[in-house]
Amino acid sequence: MKVLVDGVEFYLVESGATIRQDGDRLRIQTPEGARTAVVVRQGDKTYVSVGGRVYEVEKFSATRKASGGVSSGEGRAPMPGMIVEVLVKAGDTVAKGDQLLILEAMKMQQPVTAGIDGVVSELNVTKGDQVTDGQLLVKVTAPGE
Repeated sequence: MKVLVDGVEFYLVESGATIRQDGDRLRIQTPEGARTAVVVRQGDKTYVSVGGRVYEVEKFSATRKASGGVSSGEGRAPMPGMIVEVLVKAGDTVAKGDQLLILEAMKMQQPVTAGIDGVVSELNVTKGDQVTDGQLLVKVTAPGE
């Protein structure tokens, strides 16, 4: 099965790993040891927090472009939560992949990153704000727009 993890294509294969439900968490057992994970689903996307990092996993679509398409520059809340850190201000120049702010939901921290190179043209939240799923948090405008 092919999936996208943080926008990168991966094939899920037999690896000797087992996964089982353990209350509100998953217990993952691999030949290297055991870990627990928290999973949040939003539409076709799944956010998995394991080992101190949050991964975005979504179903792979054969119609998806290999390049992953063109980003809009909009940073939207992937789930309801609270803004725990704002790392930029309006007018800042950012590069694709730069962290712009941190959203906390269900005891997981989810970074919102720049999808394109550009300038922060809108910053619609401050630290401590409660946000809703899909809310526009920040917008990056490409040079020349």
